Amino acid sequence: MIVRVDVDAGRKPLTAKQICWRLRRGGYRLRWLSQRRSPSGTGWHLELQVTPAPRSCFEVVALQAVLGSDLAREACNLNRARMVETGQVRGWWAKRWNVLYRKGWTA
Repeated sequence: MIVRVDVDAGRKPLTAKQICWRLRRGGYRLRWLSQRRSPSGTGWHLELQVTPAPRSCFEVVALQAVLGSDLAREACNLNRARMVETGQVRGWWAKRWNVLYRKGWTA
């Protein structure tokens, strides 16, 4: 699973060193990291992969929050994760619950 971090305008994303430190505290290691400006040009989108891989949608949401993602986004993701984990959402959306919005597209 990919960990997606949405950093809002006016905030700086964590450095790779800070990310690695936070991940180590949680028992993870960084495998790769991609960072780019959000479509608005004011915030940042980070995508990363960790080892060991998160075992649940809830674990992904927790990691995203720990790594500085927008808390309102993660509150919505927590609700989506619950629906995926309980089987209320299946198919296409069950694989795409953890979105970063681009111009008319979700990641």
